[in-house]
This record gives sequence, structure tokens and C-alpha cells, in this order.
Amino acid sequence: MTRWVLLFGLICAGALDAKGFVVRPTEVQSREYRELAREIDQSGLLRDIATELNGVLRIDQTLGLRFAECGEPNAYYDADAREVSVCFELVEWYYEHMADAYDTDEELDDAVAGAFVFVFFHEIGHALVDVLDLPITGREEDAVDQLSAWILLDGAEGDQAVLDAALSFYAASESADMVDEGEYADEHSLDQQRFYNMVCWVYGSDPDGYEHLLEDDYLPAARAERCESEYAQIDRSWTRLLKAHVRP
Repeated sequence: MTRWVLLFGLICAGALDAKGFVVRPTEVQSREYRELAREIDQSGLLRDIATELNGVLRIDQTLGLRFAECGEPNAYYDADAREVSVCFELVEWYYEHMADAYDTDEELDDAVAGAFVFVFFHEIGHALVDVLDLPITGREEDAVDQLSAWILLDGAEGDQAVLDAALSFYAASESADMVDEGEYADEHSLDQQRFYNMVCWVYGSDPDGYEHLLEDDYLPAARAERCESEYAQIDRSWTRLLKAHVRP
């Protein structure tokens, strides 16, 4: 299995009082999302993810995973409840804002799935930093972006997921009228910065295989010069941070 598939599965196993990743009931209020919630529950997606994750990582706390109706396109980690929630509205936002970049519904479905997986592991990164008390320097939001990319950059499907997620951030920047002071002060990097960071890490993980990212002007040459060493640092750092928590 690839690294991201292994970690993807850890999310969904166990009873609600078990240690490690467990699935929480879907939270839905409106009729609009009930059918979607039912389909997701029947798919066993989160259960399968939790099973895989719990097979790779040793977590002495309970970390909940759920889909939820939130009233806004979002995904978040609640440190008090120790739960990761992904909102139905975020999936809708992806479909609305990424549609113009893909020629077929199948391509769009795959892109939305990739963007969703990236954000999912981003929030799991916050959970791991919290419950494992991982030392993070700099902004945590940047660090867990790196973790999510590192998990996924271990095969063609995962690499494409990072690129699709990068496009979702570019789409977000394009849909905004202007950058206001609040965004400069936010704990997240600007959407366009996240786009270039993620493209850089994909390129840096395999410069020969992703040379087309330079040729197609997805990545400035000046930034590309540093991407291989950036990715190597991410790989070295997260391998060391999680080493004590990986099951033998």
C-alpha cells in the first residue's frame, strides 16, 4: 500500500470509546443533506479509513472523525471534543468552483475527491499535533499542509490529489474580489501561496516526473530551484516527528 492509503484507512475503526481514530455519527439537520449523509454512512468510507490509520499509528487518545452539516464550507478540528469534521458544504463548494477546470464529470469527481482528501489529512494533522504533543515551529497551518502533502505524495493518485487540492486554493483566490487585512493577519497562508507551496512539493518529490509543471507555468523557475530540498526537509521532519508513534 502507498503511504497515503495506509494513513487514509486509520480513521475509521473501533467503537466510540476505543483509543485511536473512531467514526462519529454524521451530523445533519436539513433534508438537503440527508440522502448524501445516508450514502456516505453506507459506503463505510470513514470506517475503512480509521481501520487503516489505526493499523499504522499508535494513538493513546480517542480521535473522532465525522461528516457534518456546518452552515458553511469548512473543515475543522475541535480540540475540546477531539474530533475532525468535514462539512457537506465544503464538498459542494468544490463542485461549484472547480467545475470550469475539468472537461468531464468524472474528472471533476476525481478532483473534488482529491481536494477533500487533502483537507481531511490537513485536519488530522491538527489532531496529531494536539494529542501527540508534536513540536511545531512556525505556523501550524503551514506545518499540517506539509503533513497532508507528505502523506499523499507517495504515488500517482496521491500526487494528483495534492495538485487538485492546490487548484481548489487557486480557485478560492480567483473567486475573491480582493485580499483584505484580515487575510493578511490570518493563521493560514494566502490561498495563492498555498497553491504554489503544494505545486512546489509535488515537483520537489519528483523533479523529472513533474517537469511539465515548469513548462506549463504552474511553478516559477526561481521557486522550483528550491522545491527538491523543500520536499526533502518535509520528508525528513515528519518522518522523525511521527517515528515514535508508528506501529512496528
